[in-house]
Amino acid sequence: MLRLPTVRGSQNEGSGWERLWYSTYEFHSSASLTIEKMIRACFSSRPSGEVGITIVELVISLAVVAILATTGVPAFSGFIKSNRLSDTSFDVLGTIHLARSEAVKRRTRVVLCRSADPTLATPSCGGTAKTWTTGWLVFASGDSNNTYEAATDTLLEIGLVDARNVSVITNSTSNNNLEYKSDGTTNEGGDTARFAICDKRGGAHGRQINVPAHGRPKFIKGDAGSPIDCTPA
Repeated sequence: MLRLPTVRGSQNEGSGWERLWYSTYEFHSSASLTIEKMIRACFSSRPSGEVGITIVELVISLAVVAILATTGVPAFSGFIKSNRLSDTSFDVLGTIHLARSEAVKRRTRVVLCRSADPTLATPSCGGTAKTWTTGWLVFASGDSNNTYEAATDTLLEIGLVDARNVSVITNSTSNNNLEYKSDGTTNEGGDTARFAICDKRGGAHGRQINVPAHGRPKFIKGDAGSPIDCTPA
């Protein structure tokens, strides 16, 4: 049966965006409860017959809101950026796993290649050297080359990236493509393919996926001590 291509990286995928929605809800709920408790504490000492608020109480309430906004908004912004990186990283990782399993299942070569525009009616491999930010194709090869040709190859999947916020950079091994053989190993001369997923915050927040010759990808998360190299190698 012909398998229709699917799209990875869409904002309609439930897992990442549902987690983000619930986290946003919990963040605002927690902040609202904290403000309410502090305001109630300010008002609790007032005589029971008085109504309204005083200038002092108003200033205190505004100060509390300002403090929460100053500390909470940057943290929440960082959470959103990290969530984007994680989503893209797992999209790339899932694509690599798909290519490997399909190569073994179909007993044929399966190729991932970067593409300048994978959404075209007839997409092709291409784009900028060592940059997969514009997207990629996954196809079962029906000939001896590593370029997608609709007449001979079977398109399995296309991948997309939020290029405004995330970049996907590779080394020379996976510059144009990553090829899997029918036994699940890579056909890259024994070298390790590297995919670095980064945003504007740099390598300390980046992610990396290494694919050695045996074909099993390894996920690495960067930090201040071991940042990811986000430049084409």
